[in-house]
Amino acid sequence: MNDLKQIKVKAKVHPFDGKHKKYCRILEEYYDIARPKVINAIKIEIFHPKKNLKERQGAYEDYKKVILKLKPIFKRLVIERNATFKKKDCTNFVDFKLKADGVPEEKLKWFLSNTDKVIKNINQKLPLPKNLPHWYWSEFNIPDSLSFFRKTHKYIIPDDVYRLGQEAFPNIKEIIPRIKIEKKTGFNPIAIFIKETKSVIIKVPTKASLYNALTFIHELGHAIEFIKLADGRVDPLSRSRYWHEKQAYKFKFEFEELALPEKVKDASRGEVLRVFLAAFFEWAIHTNPDQDFDEAYAKAINRCYPGRANQKKNPFYVLENGYIFRPGSSVMPSITETELLLSNLSS
Repeated sequence: MNDLKQIKVKAKVHPFDGKHKKYCRILEEYYDIARPKVINAIKIEIFHPKKNLKERQGAYEDYKKVILKLKPIFKRLVIERNATFKKKDCTNFVDFKLKADGVPEEKLKWFLSNTDKVIKNINQKLPLPKNLPHWYWSEFNIPDSLSFFRKTHKYIIPDDVYRLGQEAFPNIKEIIPRIKIEKKTGFNPIAIFIKETKSVIIKVPTKASLYNALTFIHELGHAIEFIKLADGRVDPLSRSRYWHEKQAYKFKFEFEELALPEKVKDASRGEVLRVFLAAFFEWAIHTNPDQDFDEAYAKAINRCYPGRANQKKNPFYVLENGYIFRPGSSVMPSITETELLLSNLSS
């Protein structure tokens, strides 16, 4: 994620404010049932890596009433988003998000038609152990190939990332002193460009881990581009969010290729599938809210893990806070990732 100047993060992240009273009332209903921290806690209770299938099913039964109460309100939020942004000459809310992010109109159709080639390639290279439980691809698990490396590959932020980065990209040595690292305080990691000093503040989780390092690498990509543009007397604000996101992912993918072990790089590509999954789901429900969201979520998962996942229904989208905090935010990154990874395949 990037923020091009010092402004309130919520204004960039969430397209709704106090003017959208009906939407805010529905959102209050949602969180009257379970606040974001509670939702996240329920997600951990059900999907904790150390739990077996029986324990996960038991945890679901414990919180089933909460999940069932959230589902219809989740759908009402989707319907209200569409109703609000159709008034702004947009087909639906996702259409609005893509236009706001500066994505060319034809890119969504191109993404939906071409991304399966990338999905197939990523799945072929996923470094998965041979003894996966039979329920690994079911609705009671969240596939995560990076989890198999979390204990063996921890990276200190920013020291290890800077060391590896300078070995792969020697020219960033002069840029690094103009970057300040702060601990993330909001929902999302962020890179903030400071126009007056032509410097950047990156706010990310700073605990040493593989996940946090990959998040930092992405935000570092934003920071490098901000500074390069400013040094070239180009206002970073003159470029779209789509352009900036593509540069950040390009840096991240190149960093992984040049600086990380191959299996870790391949596992990180599994995170791309999770972004695609969210994009397929959000596009589907905003294009056609009059459908079974449990089925739509299962279809999105199945598409991302062809020949592996064969789910019929999955209600656990209500446990993904990102769909509420940053609705529609998965589609634009999915388009940029597909463009970059498909280009790599072609070359």
